[in-house]
Amino acid sequence: MAGVLIGLKDLYVAEISDLDGTFGTPYRIAKAIEAKVAPKVSSAILYADDGAAESASAEGETEIELGIDSLSNAIYAKLLGKTIDANGAVEDSTGDIPPNVALMFRSLKTNGKYRYIVYYKGSFQAPEESYKTKGETIEYNTPTIKGVFVHSDTMLNTKGEGIKRRIVDEDDLAFKPAVATGWFTKVYDGVAVV
Repeated sequence: MAGVLIGLKDLYVAEISDLDGTFGTPYRIAKAIEAKVAPKVSSAILYADDGAAESASAEGETEIELGIDSLSNAIYAKLLGKTIDANGAVEDSTGDIPPNVALMFRSLKTNGKYRYIVYYKGSFQAPEESYKTKGETIEYNTPTIKGVFVHSDTMLNTKGEGIKRRIVDEDDLAFKPAVATGWFTKVYDGVAVV
């Protein structure tokens, strides 16, 4: 029986080369607290003969909001195309351009198996932050970082269409264990790492 999703862990990204669209080595960005995934879908209905006769829909970008424990200056700079000066300070400049990245994570299920997810092309925006003084009780001030992911122009399906994401569950009958073994060492491209 398929398990129900109950967890979130292992947030990794891999930069996409501007030269040839290949993926760099994945690296962990932070500990995961929450991931909100919101695909943008538009639909239209054709009315004919006094009723709904046809419907069509198209999927656009997907907004992903990640609640994380913390974001180091080094990871912040890499994700957002920032520079770190000689003294270790991050420089936020108007000309900063976040790189395109692939995003990978997994979610634990009630049966102890995992769902693995990869989004192939997107970029992140500066994170939301909040600061609050310490009082009688301690409250954690954790950042939220948002990204927008689109269909890839290098990761294509058999029809030549850009793939936005792939999902695989360990409890599916067709699941190959080698897929999970290499999930965070190389961006999954449809071939299991041996």
